[in-house]
Amino acid sequence: MPSTPSRRTLLAGFATAVGTSLAGCSGGGGPTYRFRTFPVGDSLGAVADNYLLDDLTDATAQYAVDYPDEYKRSVVETLFESGSVTVEGLQFTDRAEFGTTTRVFPRFATHEGTIYQLVPTGQSETTTTRWVFYLDLTEAEPESSATVVSEPPSSLSETDRRIVESAMERTAASRSNPLDADEYEFPYRGVEFHEGLDSSASELVPDPPFDYVERDGHYFAANAERGTVTVTNYSFEVQSVGTSREELASYLDAEFVDARFDRENLSSEAVEVLDAATAVDNGRLYTDEGSMSDGLTTVTDRLGMGEHMPDDSSSASFDQSLCRYDGQWYEARLTVR
Repeated sequence: MPSTPSRRTLLAGFATAVGTSLAGCSGGGGPTYRFRTFPVGDSLGAVADNYLLDDLTDATAQYAVDYPDEYKRSVVETLFESGSVTVEGLQFTDRAEFGTTTRVFPRFATHEGTIYQLVPTGQSETTTTRWVFYLDLTEAEPESSATVVSEPPSSLSETDRRIVESAMERTAASRSNPLDADEYEFPYRGVEFHEGLDSSASELVPDPPFDYVERDGHYFAANAERGTVTVTNYSFEVQSVGTSREELASYLDAEFVDARFDRENLSSEAVEVLDAATAVDNGRLYTDEGSMSDGLTTVTDRLGMGEHMPDDSSSASFDQSLCRYDGQWYEARLTVR
């Protein structure tokens, strides 16, 4: 039978409701420990479904205008056919911060009947020269001979219209103080032509076919600028897991499950922590201030966090831990600030 909520648990719930953070144990002047959970399924099969990506081409590149689907499909095909790929500005998955180390996020995809784990293997930066199209706020009224448009001209290609639309969205013209491109460094002031956007096939560079865009009574000069940009390349590999959801669940169990918490075999202090961190009306949050309580120490040690706590424990993040409690699977996270 569940134990009666303690005063600490009730106070934690009250603190969440009013937007303040109350300590789970006494003591001041030290860091605050926030332990929280996020439900991911009531069985490992359900958890596996949450971690299985439907279509890798749904990933969005880190650019104002995404790569064309055809380009992303070619990247995905290379990944599965060769077992690895390096791609600019497109991140299928990442590593989670886990104290003094990192952990691979559990991310999987199916290709031709086989389930694969996606593993990030590297990240590097290079510099290159690119064109950027942007709209620059101007205070002066355009001269009578200027070409002024209020939407992307229909004469432009579909890709060029998308670029202009994106540049228009970046002006936030409906704001009382619309954004001025001069306040942003190159290339962040506009839309960058990347590997999926061929600047040589665009009418927007080197000279746009119109002079100004009018939005909500504001005028923006159309510009194309060429300069040096820093690009990030991400490398990934795939590892075969199996051909069924059952095999995927077994793989999760072997490689990613950190703990199964059994209420009957836990101390009352550890139960208090887990009850608070899994209670919806408590915001699924347990907080200690100054130092970690015995209960939180027990729980985080079971999750493998204790051995990766930095020597200076005043700041740390543990962002990926899979556990089960009271019949529900959770991702558990600990932040120390």
